[in-house]
Amino acid sequence: MAHTSSVHFLENIERNYGAGAKRLLKDYANETRKLGNRTSRKSFLVRCRRRGVFPAHFANSFRFTFPLLEENGPFSNKVQRSITRFMKSILNIEIKHTYHKIEQLRRNLATLSDGITASGIPEDISRGFFESQAKFNEKNIRERTNRTKRKFNNILLRSREQNTEENTMSGNPKAIHNGTQTTIPPETEILLSLGPKFALPMTDLEQVPFYHLMADVEQVIKTNPNTVTQDQTRCAVANVITNYIHRMRNRNNQFEPIAKFCNKAEETTRRFLKDNPNILVLKSDKGNKTVLMEASEYRTKMLELLEDRNTYNPIPADPTSRFERQNNSIVKRLQNLDLIDKRTTRQLIKHNSVCPRIYGQPKAHKPGLPLRPVVPNTTAPSYSLSKFVGKIFQRSLVSKYNIRDSFEFCEFINNVTLPDEHVLISLDVKVLFTSLVMSSIITKWDEIKPNTNICLDLFLEIVEFCIDSSYFRFDGQHYEQVFGTAMGNPLSPYIADWVMETLLDTVVRMLQIPLPFIRKFVDDLITAIPLSQLKHVIDTFNSYDIHIQFTYELEVDNKLPYLDMLLTRHSDQKVTTSWYQKPIASGRFLQYQSFHPLGQKLNVALNFARRVNRLSTDLDEQSTRKIIDDQLKMNGYPKPLRSRIINRMNERNTDRSVQHSAQNLEHTYLSIANIPHLSNMIDRVIRREYTNVRLAMYNVRKVNNMFSKVKDPVALENQSNVVYHIPCSNCEASYVGITTNRLRTRMSGHKTHYNTLDRLLEQDHTATSHEITSLGERTALMYHSIAENHRFDLKRVKIIDRANNTQTLQFLEMCHIKNNVHAVNKRTDTEGLHAIYAGILHEIGKVNKPEDDDEENGNRTNTQTDTPC
Repeated sequence: MAHTSSVHFLENIERNYGAGAKRLLKDYANETRKLGNRTSRKSFLVRCRRRGVFPAHFANSFRFTFPLLEENGPFSNKVQRSITRFMKSILNIEIKHTYHKIEQLRRNLATLSDGITASGIPEDISRGFFESQAKFNEKNIRERTNRTKRKFNNILLRSREQNTEENTMSGNPKAIHNGTQTTIPPETEILLSLGPKFALPMTDLEQVPFYHLMADVEQVIKTNPNTVTQDQTRCAVANVITNYIHRMRNRNNQFEPIAKFCNKAEETTRRFLKDNPNILVLKSDKGNKTVLMEASEYRTKMLELLEDRNTYNPIPADPTSRFERQNNSIVKRLQNLDLIDKRTTRQLIKHNSVCPRIYGQPKAHKPGLPLRPVVPNTTAPSYSLSKFVGKIFQRSLVSKYNIRDSFEFCEFINNVTLPDEHVLISLDVKVLFTSLVMSSIITKWDEIKPNTNICLDLFLEIVEFCIDSSYFRFDGQHYEQVFGTAMGNPLSPYIADWVMETLLDTVVRMLQIPLPFIRKFVDDLITAIPLSQLKHVIDTFNSYDIHIQFTYELEVDNKLPYLDMLLTRHSDQKVTTSWYQKPIASGRFLQYQSFHPLGQKLNVALNFARRVNRLSTDLDEQSTRKIIDDQLKMNGYPKPLRSRIINRMNERNTDRSVQHSAQNLEHTYLSIANIPHLSNMIDRVIRREYTNVRLAMYNVRKVNNMFSKVKDPVALENQSNVVYHIPCSNCEASYVGITTNRLRTRMSGHKTHYNTLDRLLEQDHTATSHEITSLGERTALMYHSIAENHRFDLKRVKIIDRANNTQTLQFLEMCHIKNNVHAVNKRTDTEGLHAIYAGILHEIGKVNKPEDDDEENGNRTNTQTDTPC
């Protein structure tokens, strides 16, 4: 049948099996074609409803209303609302009708299939006919879907051009604070007000991190041991990426208005920051705002903070190596005592630690923009050990005061009736004195002991080391923190919990009045007291320790904010709650115009709506809906979507939630870079064979890339987990390598090889001698140096890529070697790269510019990695 036309095929059927059999086959083909048309039509209509737009024939049917709308009379708004409601109703009816016709066509096909089977046509002929029709139906659906997608995009584009609200990016004035005297360009102000998490579009192939995307996909592929499935998936993914590259090349620079604006705003912002190098773009301490301040002012305020000798002491040298040795010594003692296994030992041992670098977050809600110091400890020697100890604290603490989250406290406080004459009060501790941690551990050791096999003395030693190893660097000077623990230390919240638990046990016994309740979230306390006992209560709390002092906030007009709720005490002494946002808050969360996956944006909006709804027991439904609608509108969510989100905020299905949670336990979640339009297609390919894998997409190009890097940079030689590139001094050749150690350690190895070569040559060894030949076999770099009598310039080494995962790092190295025509690396260096990737790497090679170590380009940064730069 494949070698004859459909006409000849039907004539043969009629000649051999009768006109009835021919009519059945012809009817089956017609019904198949109709089914494909209806299926693509259904997708088109549903997509229109989902995005709040209407097909062209809808708008054309209401041309008689245009004069009424153009006159801008008193009834124009009413006419527009009536038209919109009617079109929505008709669109819903048309979708239902399309579903009905699809079911009808499927029943007809089933009936015709039975008739064909009973018509006397041989089974092999009928089976071939059904297979050809299935292929035709799939092709027809694909072609018509592509046409309807283009049609939908045109409708959406026209709709956006007509709708100013969706066609233009509006900034959030509350989300940006200009602490400088410089006027900010309007585009820059809008872009920065969108927040650091706002994902930017990828309108140029050079912006796409293809190597990282392929490395992420390879991690997913290898979860299935079946090599046939692996190769099929690789082929499909390579085909998808190749098609994406071709489409991007032939797009004729036609982008959506939002993408055009983002590109223009990004260019304007980068030019503005380049022309004003003394302006820093920073994240605020509270309120989720973007702050611009002078670099000189920032540096002055940081130095003023560090001049506090009661908290910080300057030290003459970097103590990282010393703390690393102490950390590893403690870990080896734990292993030798059989207190931890080998896997935990590997996790706690540190070899490539980098000195933490302090930075300041401006407090935009306070005059003068004071800074809050933050010390990220992820690269510190004691980071993993601190997390290890913190988990022991977490397992051990069974608190009668703690609240898990706002929802738990909301449920609790709404069932509380306060005694007469009692008012609400919240207390906040200024700073926790770390010496109290040791006494708290000793006091509560009976609670900790069941959760660890470490003895008390050794446990205290470990905790003391984690606290005492608080140090950092700023502006080239190293400091140690002698008081308190830094914000950024993973042990800090657990220390606060334990100290506060001991403090509350003691203070509650010391108070002369009973408290109806007292709850805490880390170090934020809330309770109710008689107003006449206010001084006694505050004095009692502050008398616990001279280094721990509390501030308090009393209810005003029977209202008190706590967490993200506003508590209201009524005349009957019952307490109700409503969602609350501080006056300093920007109201900013994930913008709808951000180029995140749509599902992420919908989840953020829906979770926000449900949060407001659950916490607002003091508001009627209309007030709650208005709050949600206003916040979503501020963040760019279109009206039809806002309405759907608000209507779904009350949905609850316990059985479905339990079932969904059980399904999640069976899934493996892996991450890949989010490339609009491309990552979704890869996700569909993965789901075909990897049903147990779910892909979580992370964004590569974000507004955060334009925020100032105020932390001290890490020297090139101290960076680890990198792909590096060394040029030859005598020719165009280059060497590509990787190292999980510090780069200087790897360079030292290359230098040692050169020193050995020089010594052998001084001893009159020839290039063919056994000693020099074996030296050349160690690395491709040495082989080229010996064979060509060349030298690589080790001082010109540069980092071309980075990743924390070793397998990802190896894959990136192979990609860079494969696409570097001057690489001297051996063939064995790319044996792990599957041959299927050869074609796609060739396409990517046409796209990529020569490697550049400028991180601000944002072309290759893997947001999963914690890069110490």
